[in-house]
Amino acid sequence: MQQRTWLGLMLAVSLVWPAGCYKKADLAPAIQTVRAGIVEEIQKETPERYSATIAPIAQVDLAFKSAGLIERIHQVRGADGRVRNVQAGDYIAKGTDLARVRTIDYQQRADQAAAQVAQAEAQLAQAQASYNEAEIEYARANNLFQTASLVKPQFDQAKGRYDGAAAGVKSAEAALANARAAQSEAKLALSDTSLRAPFNGWVSARNVELGALVGNATPGFSMMDIHFVKAVFAVPDSSLVMVRPGQKQMVRLDILQHPLHGVVTSISPQADPKTRVFAVEVTLENPRFEVKPGMIGSLELGAASEARARLAVPLSAVVRAPNDPNGFAVFRLRGREGKMYAEAQTIQIGQTIGNAIEVTQGLSAGERIVALGGSLVRDGQEVRVLP
Repeated sequence: MQQRTWLGLMLAVSLVWPAGCYKKADLAPAIQTVRAGIVEEIQKETPERYSATIAPIAQVDLAFKSAGLIERIHQVRGADGRVRNVQAGDYIAKGTDLARVRTIDYQQRADQAAAQVAQAEAQLAQAQASYNEAEIEYARANNLFQTASLVKPQFDQAKGRYDGAAAGVKSAEAALANARAAQSEAKLALSDTSLRAPFNGWVSARNVELGALVGNATPGFSMMDIHFVKAVFAVPDSSLVMVRPGQKQMVRLDILQHPLHGVVTSISPQADPKTRVFAVEVTLENPRFEVKPGMIGSLELGAASEARARLAVPLSAVVRAPNDPNGFAVFRLRGREGKMYAEAQTIQIGQTIGNAIEVTQGLSAGERIVALGGSLVRDGQEVRVLP
């Protein structure tokens, strides 16, 4: 509600400002008739009330990693007793295969990879046997060479066979490692032919049909977890002092007869650049799943004992600041030599309060201002004030 009022104020000010913004003319403008008001000091007697939107505690879009034709979609028994494909609104357990692409191609690759691993293992065993023989021969040749019982060419031949066998073992080990890596990739691709539920939750969307061709990263399903839900609302900086992480907070929904009790679990570290408010999340338990995402709730912050006096002016009094297209201003009424003039005063605004808006900077309580007609006057213009 507060955000809608804020947007309405922005729109109203943007529409009426051009009528009061014009170049200086050689002739003095005509006296403009306006209605006066005062800057009021108000004391809140009730806690601040905010609207909150319910969101799931977790929500995820599930995409396929292995491409192919959809050969199976998980089936459930519907309310009419018939077995059908899973669809939005169905509860799914963690690990359920929601859909599967055709596996024959991926199974063949996995089988080929397994055969290559077996072949590489056999080659390694053969290379290891050759190495063992070459190692024994080299050790014997080295002993004979040390006692001058073997000539140098024969020793070199034995050493060459030993070195070659050692290199063969290393090459076979590398080939086996590559084959096993390829096998792991093939197994993973085969496993990824199934799109599995990452948690216990509800299907919120199904985007594929049986026989459809899907590619890598094609969205298949959306799921959400509402065992817990979040009540998300926004507060201005002036109200941040009433919110802190871990704070217990009550939330009400119109459809429920009882309030919900939760905990503040997140406060945005910075204001939204457009609305200048801070997002706050209250986490609520939802054991009976009676609270659904998208519902609208309300909550109250603070108490009358903590309320502070605030200044407020009518919404109709606020115009665009003459020297700042993104700022706001009101016109003060100043009397000089028996005449009344409108003087622009830049202000900082806060929350809306009914048909008024809080002024956090720029004015003092009791000042006379232009309450109606400010969009038709210019800074320093003489005005006629209606009683």
